[in-house]
Amino acid sequence: MMISNIPNLISIYRLLTIPFVAWLMLVDLLFYAAFFTLLIAISDFLDGFLARKLNVKSELGAYLDAIADKAFVISIFILIGNLNLLPLSVIILVVSRDIIILGAFIISFFAGIKTKFNPIKISKANTFFQFFLVIVTLLGNTNMLEIYVKNYLIIEILIFIVVLTTSISLIIYIMHWMKNT
Repeated sequence: MMISNIPNLISIYRLLTIPFVAWLMLVDLLFYAAFFTLLIAISDFLDGFLARKLNVKSELGAYLDAIADKAFVISIFILIGNLNLLPLSVIILVVSRDIIILGAFIISFFAGIKTKFNPIKISKANTFFQFFLVIVTLLGNTNMLEIYVKNYLIIEILIFIVVLTTSISLIIYIMHWMKNT
């Protein structure tokens, strides 16, 4: 019984860690915020991996995973935008995508339409690159690593990838939702 709860507990850990990462960002401890974001990213992979490996996938787990992802992305990207660490257009696109997907799910739920939003490959890649962009952005704004991140245009490359994967996945989710409602 306890083993079946491990993936869900990991998702709950992710949810509980978000305010801590937000606090680290607000008090300008960006290196530590990046470190805990890395732990959140690893736990995002780990909960899904364990659910599949232990054969304990559940509807609750799928919801917890999605909620943890959306809560992290929306919260952290809004903070990154507030701290002027990334262009506002990127923040608006990333946050809007998740709000639109959540909105479509909520509308479907209240309309009594059974719509399943299974993660698609581009969405999984998008989540990976969003985590990577957050970590590199935070590290790039610390005294220790700023020179390396800025000299190699890593943030600019990641912004391009995140904008591309965010846009493509949003279009696919909207098409899927319209087709199935």
